[in-house]
Amino acid sequence: MTVRGIADRAGVNHGLVHHYFGGKDGLLRAAMTRLVEEHAVFAKEQSGGRPVPAPLALVQDQRYLRAVVRSVLDGEMELAQTELVAGVSVPRGALEHVAAVRRMSAPDIETKSLVAIAMAMEMGWASLEPFLFAVVQAHNDAEKEQIRERVRGLRQAFTESATNGLM
Repeated sequence: MTVRGIADRAGVNHGLVHHYFGGKDGLLRAAMTRLVEEHAVFAKEQSGGRPVPAPLALVQDQRYLRAVVRSVLDGEMELAQTELVAGVSVPRGALEHVAAVRRMSAPDIETKSLVAIAMAMEMGWASLEPFLFAVVQAHNDAEKEQIRERVRGLRQAFTESATNGLM
């Protein structure tokens, strides 16, 4: 991906990208900031305002998911962590909420581990859902939805157990 290619696709002169964003890195930071801000709003809507994201909601936010996963896979951790800098991190908010419910001034290793595994489950499902359905031989839409519902329930039960300190 080049600045010239991005500008051509956007239908603007490549000099404008340099002028407004300072180059490709600035443009990527601006795009990621917008994605994480939109994701924070989406996640809050999906969870009904609760600090812990709704189970499997990330499947519906593929632009954000792909941007974060691609950044991590490409070794661009600063870009992947934009949500932390922007102060709108959904998982960080969930971590702080779980620690508060467990009456901790700061999350301990157990709490961090539980939130990390919940994030891994959510991001893994959102990234791999079609493959997972192929592996378990879920071929029709009704069966896929039944599996999704069961997975949502399991993820919800895991989250509630972790939040209440039962694990």
